[in-house]
Amino acid sequence: MDNIFLPGRRIIVLQGIEQAAGRELSNEMIQRLLHAHVHNCSISEVNDLIAWLENRGYVRAVRMGDSGFITAHITRAGIDVAKGYARAEGIDPPPEE
Repeated sequence: MDNIFLPGRRIIVLQGIEQAAGRELSNEMIQRLLHAHVHNCSISEVNDLIAWLENRGYVRAVRMGDSGFITAHITRAGIDVAKGYARAEGIDPPPEE
């Protein structure tokens, strides 16, 4: 069974990266961001989120050797989804403000 929270987590991640200085966040900062939105995730789950977004072209991930440290950089397509200019299957639309 699919995790019903994944689409919501994905938009939180994209919006968080889009709003961050330099439009990049580490996997540890993404974990804290999700925790602040009441989504408690392990680093492994965060890395899976980053990989899913990277495979679809919404982020570019930079892995720092074998340390497990990953920096996610948002792409133009990711910005469009984060801002609600484009819709993507598997990602919730941004909440209306």
